[in-house]
Amino acid sequence: MNGFTKLKTPMDIVGLFLWRKRVFLAVTILVMACVTAFTFTRTPLYSSTSQVMIDVAEKSPISPAAPSAPNQADGVVGTQLKAAGSRPVAAAVVDALGLSGRADWGGNLADPADVRRERAIDALMSRTTVSRDEAAPVLMFEALSKDQAEAAEIANAMAGQFIDLGVRSRQTLAGREAGVLNRQLARLGNSVRDADAALAGYRASHGLAGGASAMGTAVDQQTAALAADMATAQSEAAQAQALASAARTRAASGHSDSVAEVMASPVMANLREQRETLATKAAEIHIRYGPEHPETARIDGQLANIDAAIAREAARITRGLEGSADAASSRAASIAGELNALKAQQSENARTSVGADSLARIADARRTMYVQLAQSASVTTQERELDLAPGHLIVAATPATQPIYPKKSMILSIGAITALASGVLAVLLVEALDSRIRRPDEIDERLGVRHLSSIGYLTNRMLRKAQHGAEPWDYVLARPMSAFAESLRSVRARLLLARSPGIGQVICITSSVSNESKSVLSASLARAMALSGDRVILIDCDLRRNGLAGLLAVQPIVGLIEVLNGDVHADDAIVSDVAHGLDIMPLTEAQFSPKDMFSGGAMADLLTYLRRHYDFIVMDTPPTLIVDDAVTLATLADKVLLAVRWGTTRMEALRLTIARLRDSGADVFGIVLTGVSEGANLALAHNDPHYYLTTSHGYHRN
Repeated sequence: MNGFTKLKTPMDIVGLFLWRKRVFLAVTILVMACVTAFTFTRTPLYSSTSQVMIDVAEKSPISPAAPSAPNQADGVVGTQLKAAGSRPVAAAVVDALGLSGRADWGGNLADPADVRRERAIDALMSRTTVSRDEAAPVLMFEALSKDQAEAAEIANAMAGQFIDLGVRSRQTLAGREAGVLNRQLARLGNSVRDADAALAGYRASHGLAGGASAMGTAVDQQTAALAADMATAQSEAAQAQALASAARTRAASGHSDSVAEVMASPVMANLREQRETLATKAAEIHIRYGPEHPETARIDGQLANIDAAIAREAARITRGLEGSADAASSRAASIAGELNALKAQQSENARTSVGADSLARIADARRTMYVQLAQSASVTTQERELDLAPGHLIVAATPATQPIYPKKSMILSIGAITALASGVLAVLLVEALDSRIRRPDEIDERLGVRHLSSIGYLTNRMLRKAQHGAEPWDYVLARPMSAFAESLRSVRARLLLARSPGIGQVICITSSVSNESKSVLSASLARAMALSGDRVILIDCDLRRNGLAGLLAVQPIVGLIEVLNGDVHADDAIVSDVAHGLDIMPLTEAQFSPKDMFSGGAMADLLTYLRRHYDFIVMDTPPTLIVDDAVTLATLADKVLLAVRWGTTRMEALRLTIARLRDSGADVFGIVLTGVSEGANLALAHNDPHYYLTTSHGYHRN
């Protein structure tokens, strides 16, 4: 399973982890062991917390009655939070508890005192935190220490020193403010006195001794009274003028007696009564005596005298009405003059009172400011003499019963997850970097060479059960109906289909490097062919290893080298195997000779001779990338089989081997996977026949 491209199904993933279970378990156990060791070797730390309620109802001494802003509380708590976490508070705690004299806080006791103090302050600030409660104006002082009691002691000292420094800071600030306020109070007192003096001088210069407001009130009252009198006089004058005008008009028309005042006059009433009497008497005389009688003339004369008296009285009354009208007009004019004089005085008073009022307002304003500032100065003086703490302790720190570090259960839980994740990553990493071949479809897809079969790995237990002291090639004879033998027959069947009829087929079996079960494949395949009824000869062409020596019961006297050198005939070097139908042309011993034994015509002639007598000629050749003889022999063979060790041979080596063989003109017929593990069925593709060979039951006898 090379890379992640082959993880196509859940079975592929399961197979990967089953195959890499050792890597997975090793990494998981190692990481978990490291986490466990880390957890149980940590020095425990204890935490204690004290709480201080902050006084947010602060007022400025300059304006104690000023309304509080909506965010005043947050601002006050934020300011106190910065102060509580400041270096001066930490320094006060170090001095109060004598931490600079402790080696675990101040370091080397031989260092200067100021150095140890600064070091202890830094250590304290790194082991303490100050935070605020989100719902209430509360500061929380948390201290960390290896000792429970020390953590509580430091937390309480932090809260106490914060309160003490706050008190001293407020007292100092109040003293400064009191000084500023007293100086301002002195200046403002002088200003008030100057304003009062200016007002008094102005009043004196304008004759406002009684006060502009009092004088203005008297003039206003007189003006109002005269205005009312003038209205009455003007009304009476208008009425008198109307009566006089009416009287003149009626008098001019001869009807003065119709004027109401004339008619109401007692004199006029008496005169009219006399006339009526005379008129009655005159009428009788005229009737009695006639118009020419002297008595008649006398009575007429009396009537004329009474009429003249009436006219004179009417004229007198009319003149009286005109006089009354003139008098009323004169009185109204007089009142109007007085009223105008008062209005002029009122205007003058208004002008002078504006200046006086302005000066009075300035004096009053300065006097009000003076009073307020005096009150503030008094409050500030009192604050300087009081202990005004920024808050008060509501919860004292107590020694903790359980450490906050390490949290063993949490660390171990996270460690377990990390260990599992590390195991998974290790498997994936190893798989990504592993180019060893384990899946047949990799051969077809990436190399362009057909996969012929997968040969299972024979354990020692399997070999002992089959035959005591047996080799893998003996298993074919001992268990001819096993899955192992069936895999070999699958290779034979593919070769049989590719063989030309009537002539023996030369098969070259090689590998990329050593230890790929090449010789086991050669011998086992040859025996499987012989069991199938083929005439087979197995030639040991691996001169430097002599890998087939274990097949022979006795040491041979002559072999392949002697035949190629022409010392003996081929038939003399052939040894019969225990498997009927299989002959072997062995090596007498391993040969390390610089002489090229296969490139001449001797090997080609030998193969030509053997073709006439055998169905298959199987050559066990050396590894292609190690000994070049394999390439030479491959060019003489009809088909080349590559033995590839399952889970061992790398893709790069196999690619080089195939390229070298193809460059020489050899026919690379296919690849046989050797040594496939018993537990490899989950790592194999389902299109590999070996998967079904290892999972089916009843068809093989292993």
